[in-house]
Amino acid sequence: MANNLRDLQIRDARVDDAEILAEAQRVIARVPGRLASTPSELKDEVFRERIVRLGNSESGKFIVMIASGKIVGHAPLEPFKLAVTSHVVDLTIAVHEGNQGNGYGKRLLSHLIDWATSNQKIEKIELRVRSSNTNAIALYKKMGFVEEGRMVRRLKIGPDCYLDDVSMALWVGP
Repeated sequence: MANNLRDLQIRDARVDDAEILAEAQRVIARVPGRLASTPSELKDEVFRERIVRLGNSESGKFIVMIASGKIVGHAPLEPFKLAVTSHVVDLTIAVHEGNQGNGYGKRLLSHLIDWATSNQKIEKIELRVRSSNTNAIALYKKMGFVEEGRMVRRLKIGPDCYLDDVSMALWVGP
């Protein structure tokens, strides 16, 4: 591992992180299929608004990971809005380009699982991951997530080129 995992810092995202986080996701999104979004769809202002909204939420969270003084990954947990799904949060993890393979994704995931488990309002964490992202799928399974479904050919990344979106979840409630 390039960095010592003990030297990492995880903190809540701040509004002034928004530009860095949006740009990191734009870089990731340049490779078709890595994210569902395209680079042009990832706006700084949307990240700012999301950071503020989740910072004021009882069941939402937006964290960043810092190594050697720079943000190397981030992960929001988005609560669902309807009363019947208010016990569920949607997870996204982004390990910034050039930082994959260092255990950062696992550390972000562990942090949010611990936080969600201690939050009485949260009972289930859901996520969607591209079928081509076998490393992420393996990590999620290792951390206890199970596949709940597959949206076949949901993402069109080129002419006659599709990827499935795999729905996975982890029960953290009673």
